[in-house]
Amino acid sequence: MDIKELNINIEQRTNRNHPWEYARAKVVCNLLKKRLPDTISAVDVGCGDVFFLNQFSQRFSVHKAVAVDTAFTDDIVASLKQNHRDIMFVNDIDEVDLQGEKADVVFLMDVIEHIENDVDFLKKLSEASFVGEKTLFMITVPAFNGLYCSHDKWLGHYRRYDKKMLLSSIQKSNLQSICSGYFFTSLFFARSIQKLIEIIKNEKDKEPTGIGGWTRGTFISKVYEYFLLIDYYFFRLFTFIGIKFPGLSTFALCQKR
Repeated sequence: MDIKELNINIEQRTNRNHPWEYARAKVVCNLLKKRLPDTISAVDVGCGDVFFLNQFSQRFSVHKAVAVDTAFTDDIVASLKQNHRDIMFVNDIDEVDLQGEKADVVFLMDVIEHIENDVDFLKKLSEASFVGEKTLFMITVPAFNGLYCSHDKWLGHYRRYDKKMLLSSIQKSNLQSICSGYFFTSLFFARSIQKLIEIIKNEKDKEPTGIGGWTRGTFISKVYEYFLLIDYYFFRLFTFIGIKFPGLSTFALCQKR
């Protein structure tokens, strides 16, 4: 989750991250499982609380892991290092040091919607010293500008992306897409209803708590997580016969051009 979300309602939160984060991590790992080498060097840009990088490291053999976030402070890093001693923490991509290696994968998990000029940022990242010809970029973003609501505003999102818009930014950034699409179709319909209610009730300035405010117990969290995973695998079946459904998240896997 974002550092902003990490800091809210800290006394009320459980030890679990939001089930959406667990489900998203499993979706991304599924998309990558046949595309990575046996041992991996990974850079997670805009990593927040390093939840995703930790989940990824549990499923793949990661020998170098770097977490990058401009919101890191000494106190935040000291707290995160207590449970993530094998991760290097830096504030800027220029500080990433893989000791001459190239990253196998760079993650941008719901990051570039926070950046006003996403193309310039992606160009700079693609030219970083740790990026090679075979480095994979996994990008996820919130889907569809028409669903932009108070939650996006509160999080500091400049935009949401449909697939065409994301691929356009990628192409302008000297990157090329390997595969792309949507996931979490059921949440797309739920957010559409939420957006409609927000318009009717004129709640555009409402300040939500975000996923950092999740306080449900383990059972409810697991039910929600498994529901999202069933959603992903069910609607993914349709892609094999050429039927594509929208989702609340857009993704693209790409490399340098």
